[in-house]
Amino acid sequence: MSPSLSASPADPERLRLIKAVTKDAAAYLGVDPAKDSPANVVAVVDAAIVQIVFGKPDPIPEKEEKNLVLGCLWGAQMVREFGWSWADIRLGEALDVAVVSPERDMAIYPFTFVADCIAKHRVCTVALSFNMLLERKGETVFQPMAYENVMMHIQHIVPPYTLEKVS
Repeated sequence: MSPSLSASPADPERLRLIKAVTKDAAAYLGVDPAKDSPANVVAVVDAAIVQIVFGKPDPIPEKEEKNLVLGCLWGAQMVREFGWSWADIRLGEALDVAVVSPERDMAIYPFTFVADCIAKHRVCTVALSFNMLLERKGETVFQPMAYENVMMHIQHIVPPYTLEKVS
């Protein structure tokens, strides 16, 4: 862990809000986490991000913060599938919310990542990262307590879409 990084369990009020937003997100995207597999839900989240990035109609109401809605649903699937947990991460003076692996070797900052994809029109690697982690389920990848930002290590070798392919 970086000397300026500290982590703690997510604030209980934040967890309550995440749970409520996750429920709304599932309704917006037409998925049912009680029936749909985490992989299927993550694929729908990934597709919604791609739609937003390319300016296509998306199912998230305009009044909602898309990064929070999609980040909650994505993070909730990490918790469901891998036994990860929500954590408050402080890096220097900045506070962010992440889902972290049981060994705390890996972290994903779903709200920040989704916001970055949307703002910077980046290739979305939400489904790719989930599928890669699924292949290595239960393995410690980095040093325990490193809180390594997984999304910094995930890239498509060949971009999965171009503007013409997104409908």
